[in-house]
Order: sequence, then C-alpha cells, then structure tokens
Amino acid sequence: MNVKQQAISSELQEFMNAQQIPSVAALLLIDNESLLGMEGFGWRLLKEVLKLREVQ
Repeated sequence: MNVKQQAISSELQEFMNAQQIPSVAALLLIDNESLLGMEGFGWRLLKEVLKLREVQ
C-alpha cells in the first residue's frame, strides 16, 4: 500500500492543515525531532507518522 492510499486520522489532518503541510508525503520528509517541536504535534501523532513511514 502506498502512502497516498493510507488513511490518516482527523487529528493528523488537522495538524497538517494548521502547519500548512500539503501532503502526507511532505509530512514524512520532516524529521521526528522537528515534528515534535511543532505546536500541536505530540507522541500520539508521532506514533501514527512512524506507522506511515513503515508502510512507505
């Protein structure tokens, strides 16, 4: 399954909208430390991002 087919949570979508991240592919290019430093991003979202990276 590629990243475009992977469904994401509404919480992750809201974070991406707030941070103006245009796509899941763009999100996955951001390193974990930077994501954790962004407002609204926490451990629950990091867990979801790590799962998306496994699928990639």
